[in-house]
Amino acid sequence: MSDRKARLTVTVDPHLFAYAEHLVESGKAPSVSAVFNDALAEKERRDRHAVQHLKEIAAQADPAKVARMVAHVDAQAARLPKR
Repeated sequence: MSDRKARLTVTVDPHLFAYAEHLVESGKAPSVSAVFNDALAEKERRDRHAVQHLKEIAAQADPAKVARMVAHVDAQAARLPKR
């Protein structure tokens, strides 16, 4: 993957666009693109953190208890009406 920026056209809610413009006009961001880039980068960071947290929790799970829970869910699903 290249470090070169990709051009993207998006449609955003008017209040979000106004806020991004406000950040630029007040000198808190260099451009509207930078505002959205930073926001998406932060979302990516939070998502990665959440996945890592789930993996850490899953590593502590009792496999026997998980198997019992899965069997219980499978038994309930088997009783659902067929579509």
